[in-house]
Amino acid sequence: MNRRKTYWCGVVAAILLIGTAQAADVIPLGIPAGVRMTAEGVVISSMTEIDTPAGAVCPGEEAGLETGDILQTANGVGIDSSETLADVVHNSEGKPIELVGLRGETNISVSVQPVQSTSGDGYQIGLLIRDSMAGIGTLTYVDPKNGDFGALGHPVTDVDSGARLPLETGSIIPAQVVRVEMGTAGKPGELIGTYDFSTELGKLEDNTARGIFGTLTDTSLYAGQSTVSTAEPEEVHTGDAEILSCVSGAQPKRYAVCIEKVTPDASDCRNLSLRVTDETLLETTGGIVPGMSGSPIIQDGKLIGAVTHVLVNHPDRGYGILINNMLDATG
Repeated sequence: MNRRKTYWCGVVAAILLIGTAQAADVIPLGIPAGVRMTAEGVVISSMTEIDTPAGAVCPGEEAGLETGDILQTANGVGIDSSETLADVVHNSEGKPIELVGLRGETNISVSVQPVQSTSGDGYQIGLLIRDSMAGIGTLTYVDPKNGDFGALGHPVTDVDSGARLPLETGSIIPAQVVRVEMGTAGKPGELIGTYDFSTELGKLEDNTARGIFGTLTDTSLYAGQSTVSTAEPEEVHTGDAEILSCVSGAQPKRYAVCIEKVTPDASDCRNLSLRVTDETLLETTGGIVPGMSGSPIIQDGKLIGAVTHVLVNHPDRGYGILINNMLDATG
């Protein structure tokens, strides 16, 4: 049986809940931006076996840890970086280490026994972890009254484990698309960007299953632009629409798409099934590629949602989230 594979545009999305957001007047953006954030704890990206005199072992796995777990304390010490955890392990003198953290929304607590490797690198517990990330995405909308923005339409996740990163600090920085790797059947493409880490466009305040949210401090990104209304789910229909996206430089353009199916009650962010019909975009990117996550979807003059991911075997097709689900995530 053939199964359609999906590839999240930028980072993996998680399950959403259908909400009851009120229609709002916002400015669709479609602007590429760098997303920079540090996690509240460290994420187990993968595990590795350690060669010891007694054979190869992975203490973390033997203790019951899993990839995607978030580690927050080690022997009562707050873990804010990979270096902090490495110091605790190095100074353990071989005694068990009590690790506390999260697995999804569930609290976990395990005791890990460090081992010494035959390579002479001191005590280790076999965990490869990540404490921060940076990548390119697309800003979906901004409320000009207060600068509140939404982007991506899915969470920022660990690239290896797929775990949603609990946000500690984050910011939005300028980005430009300098190159496109075209998507083909079975091989997702990608937007390749450059970033200006010396400048901050806004603060990232929440990393949710339905997008990332915060406040833009650089009003020049949307000054003088007109607002549009957000659509209620019952207003969204199959047929012609447009996405606002940037595949070169920093200025977005409108590209034609067709909404082929609307599923307001979908439980996995796949509210909108869409197909790229714009010949220019197809010739440039092959359709939808990672990095286009968050591109606003416009229909009948209203903002109806945002692009979230692409079908790997059909790069001209993808999915989107309804805008009211993004608005609901802001509380």
